[in-house]
Amino acid sequence: MTTQPDSFDLWDLDRDGLVSVEDILLGIRAHDIEVDRASVERMVAAADTDGDFLISRAEFDAALVAGRIEVTDADAAFQVFDIDQDGKISVEELEQLIRQVGQGMIDGPAEALLNAADVDGDGFLSPVEFRALLEFLSR
Repeated sequence: MTTQPDSFDLWDLDRDGLVSVEDILLGIRAHDIEVDRASVERMVAAADTDGDFLISRAEFDAALVAGRIEVTDADAAFQVFDIDQDGKISVEELEQLIRQVGQGMIDGPAEALLNAADVDGDGFLSPVEFRALLEFLSR
């Protein structure tokens, strides 16, 4: 029986028990998505409590609980979660977001979340709708 990797395992690509800027960049770029290195560095710094510029499992878990892992660049986040790069986020892509970074912080199904944030009613999140959703979730 195989178990699903948790959020930390999804980012710890080299399986050294630490998430680095490089781990995150490699994971994102594996989907042929370019992201600003400085944005990833800010995210790591926000979770890093011992100053080694690496995120241990304990730091990762503590940052999730405390809400210190936050998206500071909504446009970069949109690019990451718009997996098929069609300029909109579908319910399936939103489910992936919840699995990777929203565990324990986002209640309810992705479809309900999408419907609540989908202002124009097209069944997808535009960059503007996605930014508003992130702002709402960070409150």
